[in-house]
Amino acid sequence: MSVEFEIGYHGEITELANGTLLDSQQLGIVVAANIAQDLFQTKSFIHFDNCDFPGGIGHIDDEWNAIDTQGNRSDAALVSFGALLHTVQDFYAHSNWIELHLDSDPVPTWDLKLSSLPANIVSGTWSLGSPKLCGPGAPSHSQLNKDSPKSPEGSKVVSSGPNTGKSYFDLAFSAALAASKLQFSRLAQLPPAAIAATAVETPPDLEDLVEIMRGLRETN
Repeated sequence: MSVEFEIGYHGEITELANGTLLDSQQLGIVVAANIAQDLFQTKSFIHFDNCDFPGGIGHIDDEWNAIDTQGNRSDAALVSFGALLHTVQDFYAHSNWIELHLDSDPVPTWDLKLSSLPANIVSGTWSLGSPKLCGPGAPSHSQLNKDSPKSPEGSKVVSSGPNTGKSYFDLAFSAALAASKLQFSRLAQLPPAAIAATAVETPPDLEDLVEIMRGLRETN
């Protein structure tokens, strides 16, 4: 199974990016929805696998359209937000964006526009995922991923330049955090959801969120 920025790191990045915008219940929904994306191992676009950069962009846009339709930070909007955050974060761990910006401190965030991607951008190939858009000779997911400080690529350390001494994982984590903060800034522009008369005291558990998400995917 693909690790996808190891579950704990997705949660940590999301919690750090949140700051004080969402309360613990709301943040729990976002984190659970983020983690649940790893159930969708066959969809390259969710993880920016197999060079499916157009699909990843479309997925993020679709989730934002769902959020904007809600018009506030409702539970449904937070589920969509968690889903798109996962994809945003995986870009830095699964592509060679970090490797292409080792001389930049900080590593810049991508503006999520296809036209601004470097010509030599690539993401790891993942056998279970479709579509497969990489050209010949592309590295595999296991070769390129920076999901963990222990992965072969994530454990590499920059030997010169402004990022000397930092691991590739550290750079991917920091870039994913900066990109996640930008997404939270957009979410902050929406008003909070109205408080229901019978408020839920705990966030839905992961299994409930997975079923909600599966239902949404089946209707799209």
